[in-house]
Amino acid sequence: MTQEPSTQTEPLITGQFITHSAEETFELAERTGAQLNARSVFLLSGDLGAGKTVFAKGLAAGLEIDPAEVTSPSFTLINEYAGRLRLFHIDLYRLDQDACRELGLEEIFADDQAVTVIEWAERLNEVPEGAIRVWIDYVSDSERRIRFQPAA
Repeated sequence: MTQEPSTQTEPLITGQFITHSAEETFELAERTGAQLNARSVFLLSGDLGAGKTVFAKGLAAGLEIDPAEVTSPSFTLINEYAGRLRLFHIDLYRLDQDACRELGLEEIFADDQAVTVIEWAERLNEVPEGAIRVWIDYVSDSERRIRFQPAA
């Protein structure tokens, strides 16, 4: 895994990384999760199959949650897991922006002891304060560019 230099001074998790396998994507997210000690919101964007769920599993591992338990919540929309901090894993793939308003995510976003990871976050109507955008882009069949940036 290689890190490309960040041009901004940003909090905690920032910059751009190139991972060379799903395992490296998992490890990057696991290291990220291990650093967290309070409320965090990750807004994941990327093409289908880019690695958003792999990233969510890695975050879970960093929060001391068994990553094997973490599955894409495509049909349930929101999954909650108990670990060092609670993890809310949300998938908005099947929803449009109007339906997102009806989910009542504000309460989840306000939880000071929870990490929230949202797949297909571009469908959100409103970005939670302090959220971190994570773009996962294909570089090749095995490589991904993962960019972290404050959402504000």
